[in-house]
Amino acid sequence: MRRVMGAVAVLATLWMSGAWAQEQEFVAGDGTRFSLPMEGDIPGRAVNDAATFEAAGFDIDTSAAPSLTDRFTLLFKGGEQPVSVRIEDVTLETPVLLIEAAVPEDLPSAGFRRSRIELRAATCPIARGEPCSAWMFGPQAYRLYRATLTYAGADPVVLLQAEPYQMGAFIARLGDRIPDATVSQP
Repeated sequence: MRRVMGAVAVLATLWMSGAWAQEQEFVAGDGTRFSLPMEGDIPGRAVNDAATFEAAGFDIDTSAAPSLTDRFTLLFKGGEQPVSVRIEDVTLETPVLLIEAAVPEDLPSAGFRRSRIELRAATCPIARGEPCSAWMFGPQAYRLYRATLTYAGADPVVLLQAEPYQMGAFIARLGDRIPDATVSQP
């Protein structure tokens, strides 16, 4: 009996520590499927041997014309870092390029043989029909990102991340302040 109770205690500790976290499958707009461990109702970080998708978020400005600015943090492991980073919003059918940037050689240290890069996308107008903010107007519970890391002389590394963003109440609150995107004619 004591052995059984000991095994139950070990299993309970592993469960509570997240070692056996449940995974959830996500489907990008283009049909790409990926899974992330769930920490409560929040997806865990996308991680592989090369990098961790440490943070994804955005700042909103509603003082004048409503806009958002996406921001991201990636952690590179093993002392090697990519030469460029590309981050796309893949929530909807057509991916939207948010950032494509060269990685500087002198990144800040994030611990032993790790470095961190923080990126901010160009400001995006919040408008109906605007590709960079179209995800805000849908019913999906998560915004999905794809980070492609290009290394010198190696195949690209891809990290897929999900973030919980339900924007219905925000959009309703802004109401008539949300314009329709200006579509330029060819």
